[in-house]
Amino acid sequence: MEQNISQSRFASVLAILVGAWMLVTPLVISMTGASLVSILVTGAVIALMGLIQLVWFNALPSWIMGLAAIWLFVSAFAFSVTNGAAWNEAVFGIVTFILATWDGVEVGEVRRQHHLHT
Repeated sequence: MEQNISQSRFASVLAILVGAWMLVTPLVISMTGASLVSILVTGAVIALMGLIQLVWFNALPSWIMGLAAIWLFVSAFAFSVTNGAAWNEAVFGIVTFILATWDGVEVGEVRRQHHLHT
């Protein structure tokens, strides 16, 4: 059980780092307007959900992070952005979705095991 918790925490830390990267992306890749607002809000949501998942062992933050990941991927094609920005959003959308799924599965497994042993 402890291994699953440490895996979930690792996934949460990686999600925080991805969210932080999304927040600094506009400093590296020029973005304006709706695409700028989208990446800042999405990055903040991803980082916040990763942080919440560190202290609240529940699958809800993973679900929210997964939805943010889907939006991040979609936004790569929804806005007129440079190829670099589009690739950045698409790749990190996929990475974030994988992290959210991994984190959510680990949390669910630990909670299931805990209920079996109580």
